Amino acid sequence: MSLKDRLNTAQKQVVPTVQKQEEQPKYYTTNSEAQIDSLGILDTLLADDDLNNVFVSGAKNIYLEKKGKVTKSTSTFRDNIQLENIIKKIAQNAGVELNEKNSYIEFNYEQGINVVATLPPLSNVATLFVKSYKDKHATLQTLQSEHSISKEIALILEAFCAIKKNILIVGEKNTLKTTLLSSLAKKIPSNNRAVIIDCENEFKIISQNHTNYDFSKLDNVKITKSLIDSIVNSNPDKLFINTKNDLIITHTIKKIGSNHKGLIMTMLANNSQEAIEKLSQILSENTPHLSIHEAKKIILNTFDIVITTSKDEIGRRKISTISEINLLNEDNYIENIFALDYLQQHKSQGVIPKFYTDIKENSLPIGENIFNLEYKHTYHKSSIDSQYAKKNANIDILKKFKKELPIANSEETTEEIKEETNITPQEEIPEQQSQLTQEELMQKAQEKFDELKKNAQMQGEFELRVQDFEESNDEI
Repeated sequence: MSLKDRLNTAQKQVVPTVQKQEEQPKYYTTNSEAQIDSLGILDTLLADDDLNNVFVSGAKNIYLEKKGKVTKSTSTFRDNIQLENIIKKIAQNAGVELNEKNSYIEFNYEQGINVVATLPPLSNVATLFVKSYKDKHATLQTLQSEHSISKEIALILEAFCAIKKNILIVGEKNTLKTTLLSSLAKKIPSNNRAVIIDCENEFKIISQNHTNYDFSKLDNVKITKSLIDSIVNSNPDKLFINTKNDLIITHTIKKIGSNHKGLIMTMLANNSQEAIEKLSQILSENTPHLSIHEAKKIILNTFDIVITTSKDEIGRRKISTISEINLLNEDNYIENIFALDYLQQHKSQGVIPKFYTDIKENSLPIGENIFNLEYKHTYHKSSIDSQYAKKNANIDILKKFKKELPIANSEETTEEIKEETNITPQEEIPEQQSQLTQEELMQKAQEKFDELKKNAQMQGEFELRVQDFEESNDEI
């Protein structure tokens, strides 16, 4: 069922036929609850299966997010009254009342759909944010096709599903955390038993070896702790946790500690270090007589691997780092195994991780060479990605080219070049070089550019010419 069908649960109203001289458009002229027969332009927009998020700010501003890219829709609502009534109707269908006194609401409309809405006077215009977790159907294969991961990273993630390690997935909002958790949950071996605790009502996996728990409506502390105890004591092969509930986080970590393996949990944070600090603070605040330093030791002993997610410059969600906890180094306890380079491609960091021992013991088909610095990761072919990589490589070449290009310009420019390239007085550009003709200058520039191209170890072709340099100068 599409997002449109799930949101549009109101039945169409039968309007009595009234004799009118001229047919008038349907407008709601009051702020009272009105029975609407559609979601307006949202009917069309939300039917798009590629749509992830919709943000509406007033009747004339509708922003759409598809595959990480945000665009403004050319469609609009008729007026703010129509928008307000649609928002109220969506809230009413979910059993939530939204009015002037209660002008902000955030709720899970149903599994996979999160709604945040405001009305005046809290905001000057009605706003609506609909987040759809349609990529809950994603797999490691689809993540490869979207260039979120390389083929080698997919192999490592699949290995994580087979070996028993505690993994923390961290990142900002809408950067791949839940999608990755769901993808890993689907990839566990058929003879394993998995338990999913999802307090955000974002995904559910229906299969014989998956048990799903929804803690979102469980507000009894005693029952919550008792249920977590029962789940951990049943010793599942994999325990997947997607929650912002401090009580569940605290009690699960205390119960699991370093004795149980197979925990995979998400955490909202900017980076891995921040995630460790936040978890330590949560554990300390919810445990009597436990200092933050002691809590941090527990966290570092609980988790083995940290996966960080992020968005690149063009909005694509990616795994930015896969790291291992190194207890021997208290100052730098996060050791990167894989990380993104400046071309937004995954690069091995030259470190053979401790978890590779488990990979070999399970006879998984992953060679040790995958961790070498020289190893090049492989991706699905995409014209868009090759153009993106080419653009970055060209800009990098031009930056270097700009520094070394002989320029016939003022003394001020010569001083600027000397400062940028650290030219010593003995290496100053001879005065007669500034007297080059335009033809000689272009010839020398072409020779220098060809030399830089030849030495640059980049993939793909470089299509920029010296004549294009002036046009690309603003971009640099």
